Amino acid sequence: MDAVKQKSWLPALCAIGAAGLLAASVALLVQDARGMRGRRSPAGLAQRPANLAGINVALLGTAPAAQQAALRDIAGIGFGWVRQEFDWEALPANGSGADWPAAAALLQNAHAQGLRVIAVLSGARPPADAQQFARVAAAFAARFSQQVDAYEIWDEPNLRAGWGAQPAAAAYLQLLQAAYPALHAAQPGATVLLGSLSPSIDSGPDNISDLLFLRQLYAAGAAPFFDAASGKPYGFAADAQALRVEAGAFNFSRFILLREEMERAGDGRKQLWAGNFGWYVQPASGAVSTVWGAVSAAHQAASTAAAFARARQEWPWAGVMALENWQPAGPAATDPRWGFALRGADGSDSAAVAALRKILPAAAAAPGEQAAVNPFATYTGAWKFSALGADIPAQGPASVEFVFDGTELALRARRANYRAYIFATVDGVPANALPVAADGRAYAVLTAPDLQPQVEQITLARGLAPGRHVARLVAERGWDQWAIAGFAVADVPAAHATRTTAAAVCAALAALLAGAAGWSLRGSVRPAALAHAAARLAARASAPLTAATAAIFWLSAAQAWGQPLTQLIGARTETLPVLLTVVSAGLFYFSPWLLLSVLSAAAMFGLLAVRPAAAAALVAFAAPFYLLPRPMFERMFSAVEVFTLLGAGAALLHALVLAGSAKVRRPQLTLLDGAVLAFAALSTASIFFAAQRAVAVTELRTTVLEPVLLYLLLRFIPMAERERWLVVDAFMAGALLVALVGLGQYASGTNLITAEDGVLRLRSVYGSPNNVGLYLGRALPVALALALLGARDMRGRLYAAAVVPLAAALWLSFSRGALLLGVPAALAVVLLFWGGRRAGRLLAAAAAGGLLVLLLLVAGRSARFARLADYTAGPVFFRLQLWRSALTMVRDAPLTGVGLDNFLYAYRGRYIAPAAWQEPNLSHAHNWLLDFATRLGLPGLLLAAALLAGFWQQARRALGGLRDPAARALAVGLCAAMVNVLAHGLVDASYWFVDLAFAFMLICGLMAQLGHMVNSPAAAVQATAASSRSG
Repeated sequence: MDAVKQKSWLPALCAIGAAGLLAASVALLVQDARGMRGRRSPAGLAQRPANLAGINVALLGTAPAAQQAALRDIAGIGFGWVRQEFDWEALPANGSGADWPAAAALLQNAHAQGLRVIAVLSGARPPADAQQFARVAAAFAARFSQQVDAYEIWDEPNLRAGWGAQPAAAAYLQLLQAAYPALHAAQPGATVLLGSLSPSIDSGPDNISDLLFLRQLYAAGAAPFFDAASGKPYGFAADAQALRVEAGAFNFSRFILLREEMERAGDGRKQLWAGNFGWYVQPASGAVSTVWGAVSAAHQAASTAAAFARARQEWPWAGVMALENWQPAGPAATDPRWGFALRGADGSDSAAVAALRKILPAAAAAPGEQAAVNPFATYTGAWKFSALGADIPAQGPASVEFVFDGTELALRARRANYRAYIFATVDGVPANALPVAADGRAYAVLTAPDLQPQVEQITLARGLAPGRHVARLVAERGWDQWAIAGFAVADVPAAHATRTTAAAVCAALAALLAGAAGWSLRGSVRPAALAHAAARLAARASAPLTAATAAIFWLSAAQAWGQPLTQLIGARTETLPVLLTVVSAGLFYFSPWLLLSVLSAAAMFGLLAVRPAAAAALVAFAAPFYLLPRPMFERMFSAVEVFTLLGAGAALLHALVLAGSAKVRRPQLTLLDGAVLAFAALSTASIFFAAQRAVAVTELRTTVLEPVLLYLLLRFIPMAERERWLVVDAFMAGALLVALVGLGQYASGTNLITAEDGVLRLRSVYGSPNNVGLYLGRALPVALALALLGARDMRGRLYAAAVVPLAAALWLSFSRGALLLGVPAALAVVLLFWGGRRAGRLLAAAAAGGLLVLLLLVAGRSARFARLADYTAGPVFFRLQLWRSALTMVRDAPLTGVGLDNFLYAYRGRYIAPAAWQEPNLSHAHNWLLDFATRLGLPGLLLAAALLAGFWQQARRALGGLRDPAARALAVGLCAAMVNVLAHGLVDASYWFVDLAFAFMLICGLMAQLGHMVNSPAAAVQATAASSRSG
């Protein structure tokens, strides 16, 4: 009884634990999102100024000595910018106003101290004529372009007090539209700032929320008329680290809300500057205000320093942060802004000055984008510099040291179709986000993955300790390319990784407990009740679905299952149906008229629907000819692709019609079936992780999904014995045609490749002789096994005759992988089954002879084979470099790989070793283990192992249970072909070419059929029934 009670409590306990862990996971993620709000990658952001510290001044018209002293003290604290307001009405466009000389003096003095200037063009009331304002702004910029870096169009345009009238986004936009082009015409390199928006929660009419006003500006189309936005993140009573980010909250973090408005409007590349910010200390005497809250002097000092540090490290999108203020313009008795002042009316410094002196002199680049030329980069060598960046010297030393403050570093590189490398260290050790060459140096490849010119961010290091680091980059080649476009620094807190990892662990444990709860309840859930509920739900939709399906099948059956056609195709001879299918396929492929091609494709579909096994035969024959596509509708389609899709559709139609007239036994899934389906699913999912998605989708279609369709055709279509042999014969006919075409070309001296030492290599229908070796290496073992082990009939004699041209073409391809690995290993399997123990002596003699021949070839009689002993510059050297790079790919992306057909782009653009530069255009890893791992990650490698395990499971059953000599010989040939795949695939392609993918699934599908004949007691009966239907 206690055991029963304990069992009844177990699901509840597991469910409670799962819910608790899931809640903990969600809480951790929420906490992480709160802490990371406002942080983002610097990728795609505008370049940040080297010095982000600014301060508001009111020095226009002050005495020259006082003005110079103030600017000197400001620069001495570490500020890089001053923000000064200018009344546009006091600056007539003709330059005659009284403020022109005062402005010139101030700007000259600021420039002398190395301070950059933000000129705020504002006034007491909005301009009646926006064009007049624009003319004044243009005149100002033309005169002071050497002293002013940024122009701010008005101040606080969202408040009546700032705008001078009832604020309206549309009215302010008119000012922007007039001033922006005028300023850039006068000073093209200037930064034009949106007027600083003051924090507010009002919606009008006198004041408008800063968030709402910015949203209205974007809605009105203001984005093209400013280079950076500007806000006023006053701290009020909260400290600088307060994380509350809400529209109704007034604190320093409110700045994040303005930034989110920019990103929501698609304007996230621009920076967000701070026109004013700070913490207010109520003066002991004089004017006071409650608008900004009130804090102590110690609070002001600590929060001011923390705010600069936070903006610098956490907000790579933040531009210059202008503190409020040095000294306001008005007297202390009437101007409450003296509560912000760094220097009091009596000349004393506030406590914040000492705090700022410790943090403001920036010794390292902050997180964000930095230009190639910046105070933190020191170049050694004859570098050239321009607006494009830095150009690598053609001769002499070429290095740069970059000091940064963050946990990640990236290089913004200008890449194209040229060969160059950057060797990088961080703090004296190889940069940890880069591949490492054999000599231990970490390197970045500047060749563009797709060879097209582009500026791309290359991550050099990640996961560094917080704080200051020194990166040293040494360039090799790449002159005249302006390769260094800039740097990017990021700062990711360690708590982020901790929280996300803990959340993932909690979620995984919750899933395990939920699974345990479900497992413990497995006996209490009645499948019959679930089935009844599902049936009731389906019944409501059955009528329309049945009507639509019936209409489709009525039309299809009228074409493909009419009584005369059925009787014609159902004749007892194989000749007529095969002939009709071949004729329709030939008309489709070779017809010069589109209409005839379409009609022949429709006829072929009808024929295949009646006899779907013929589709597998057509695919098996056409697989090696995928490089000879058929143009249709301005697109190119390979025959194997068209035959596969037509065959799959026809087989589905055939199965559905057959299901309506006869009871079809549902086949039991095997390990091989599951592995094939999982392989298709994983490959499909990998598309989302591929950098070059277009080529990944193409490879998914042509080398995964369509070959899997061939496997499903072979696996789940009931086939008579003669239909199975039709597929095998078609496969062999296609391979034989490849061999005969190649031999004919060799005899005529056409389409040959001249290799080392003048050796001529045939390539038949392929672009490379190695492809001939790969494909024929799969066919030759099957032909040999059927010739030696099969029945002594006409088929056996024909296969014996086919061995000669297949072997000759293989030999003349001079494929080292085929002749030294794949074919010998496959022939050994066939000979072992043919001769049993007697074959051991023959194989030993053959191995000794082959070794002797290889030694002679390596000794110098064949330059092609002699290079196998060259480990410094020969093919072995390059293959080892390639494998090293492939292993690095797997290390960098162990769960996903680089994606289908993305190896070329990843290898050429990132992983190619400097010593292997002669062979940059390699599209696969030349090793079947690495091919699966680089494309699909370690899960893909596990699925490859599952595919092989499923194949050998079926092979073991077939070889142990088949008694028919021909079927057993076919099983031996398929085993030998798979051995060829694995042996040759150690040094070359194994699966990821279209013809090899179809051949692999063909081998697996045929072996699954043979294994199913042994596995299922009803298999023989099913085959007989299928034979009767086809006969």
